[in-house]
Amino acid sequence: MRIIHNLLNLAVIAILLNLSLVVGTNSFAKKTSEILRKDVLRFHVLANSNTSQDQLLKETVRDAVLAFMEPKLRQATSIEESRELISQNFKNIEQISKRVINNWGKDYKVHIEIAETKFPTKSYGDIVFPAGTYEACRILIGEAEGENWWCVMYPPLCYVDAATGFESLEGKELLHTLNEEQYKIISYQVEHPYQIRFKLLQWFK
Repeated sequence: MRIIHNLLNLAVIAILLNLSLVVGTNSFAKKTSEILRKDVLRFHVLANSNTSQDQLLKETVRDAVLAFMEPKLRQATSIEESRELISQNFKNIEQISKRVINNWGKDYKVHIEIAETKFPTKSYGDIVFPAGTYEACRILIGEAEGENWWCVMYPPLCYVDAATGFESLEGKELLHTLNEEQYKIISYQVEHPYQIRFKLLQWFK
């Protein structure tokens, strides 16, 4: 009976630890995303469907729009400037997207907007943006029911190699657009991942 009692106690402890981890992690992610969101503008492209052709089309639209917007957004010194530049180019972004879609022999509609959107946790090399609600420039292709793609337009991380991170001077200069607290949040999560370590007691002798 003592063995069963100890095992039950151990199970309860494990459940409580898991609950604490979930609640604590969600609370931390919400707090950090709220700190970042006021100075971060993300980019979100939704494919018409999950067919391989629609997914490739989404990526082609993405590449064409980013190639057009890159020189403009690199000149922005604030999220307000980035938002204004994107708004001023809504028509151009729509035309570029439609041109790509037509070249693929499709007649999908395109909708461009800046809206509050929920994002999962996302890594860009050696930094991490926590899950949360962020402002985003969104391109919705056709029914917009396929898998989506996202990056960060401000600071312009869409143009940084996500595989190599921000080891170069240029990459670190891009992040100077964030304040010290924001930069610590996105870099700390990679250097010090949230972990819980514990050792079980020896119940039996």
